[in-house]
Amino acid sequence: MDPWLFFAALALGCVGLVMVYSSSGWLGSRTAGSWEYFLRRQAVFFALGIGVMLTVSRVDYRVLRRFAPHLMGFAAFLLILVLFVSEDINGARRWIDLGPVHMQPSEVAKIALAVFLAATLARRGEQIRSFKTGFLPPMIAACGTMLLVLMEKDLGTTVLLGSLSLILLYVAGTRASWVLAAIMVAAPLAWSQIVNVGYRRERVESFLSGDDYQVEQGLIAIGSGGPFGLGLGNGRQKLGFLPENHTDFILATIGEELGVVGIFAVIGLFALLVWRGLVVARQAQDRFGTYLAIGLSALFGMQALINMAVVLSVMPAKGITLPFVSYGGSSLLVSMASIGVLLSISRRPEPWAISNMRGRRREPKARQRKRVSQAPGRDPRGVRPNVRKPAPT
Repeated sequence: MDPWLFFAALALGCVGLVMVYSSSGWLGSRTAGSWEYFLRRQAVFFALGIGVMLTVSRVDYRVLRRFAPHLMGFAAFLLILVLFVSEDINGARRWIDLGPVHMQPSEVAKIALAVFLAATLARRGEQIRSFKTGFLPPMIAACGTMLLVLMEKDLGTTVLLGSLSLILLYVAGTRASWVLAAIMVAAPLAWSQIVNVGYRRERVESFLSGDDYQVEQGLIAIGSGGPFGLGLGNGRQKLGFLPENHTDFILATIGEELGVVGIFAVIGLFALLVWRGLVVARQAQDRFGTYLAIGLSALFGMQALINMAVVLSVMPAKGITLPFVSYGGSSLLVSMASIGVLLSISRRPEPWAISNMRGRRREPKARQRKRVSQAPGRDPRGVRPNVRKPAPT
């Protein structure tokens, strides 16, 4: 399997483990009475994630193609379930309480949609250039998933899912005019979701006026770090000044303690991960593997780009975490599983029987014998006649 892809994911996970401990120690001591509270939880999920990644990397990725509809149905079930069983946290319903663990169904939905679209587009083939049979069915499935995520008050993930869908459709060969038309239809809908929802409109107004407290504190952290930082563990903004400094704004803590050098190191690791993912897509054995590798790589790249843009005050605040680095068990497990899928594609494994049986039916033995007996060059008994080759002239 691709060693550079494995190294990039493992390095980002290790950076995340160290920075979660550094950024959440004070918060853990205040809320849970332990400086290592968030570190222990993240370490458990990181260890589980490594096991999941290595296990998935040994599985034939074509199994996902066969069970793509089932995976998409399971993700839709979780997205509906969270609307009824979750509690309202900061105006959103995104988490399912499983006791010691809080699962975020939208994380599962991102991977499920990537698998489903890759399988659908690979099966459609040249039909993707047709609007009714190629472009419309995948967009309907994507829009249904986006609608469920939007009902959870998660506009950032909704935009991420829409971008993933259009990227895969364009790569598969759909017409660029349809992609542009979809963007033109989605833009006013997204704008209405911003201006007609109070807290989203306030975020945009705060961003335009430069008066967003959280972003301002994040910029103070990065600015005080300078080129080489204040030193690991010496950050001050994490002492109750910067909200969500161990989740959405962990990059600000990295900039404060490790400086601009640390931020560029994280950007370099993400660039390496996305680049190797695209190399895996180019070298995949089939179209499903190519589309799936492109989709997963695009997810990692876009999510990291949005998170960094928010922290650096390039765009309004969104509830998007930094993959592998931010605190969060379900996000880390899903990210590591996705890397396992990319590693499986890079291995180019032999097809498993279970992954190569989609749409096939076992023929009765009598029909098989009849088909063999009627094959050209065979007599009714199924024996190939002994035809002597002409002598060479």
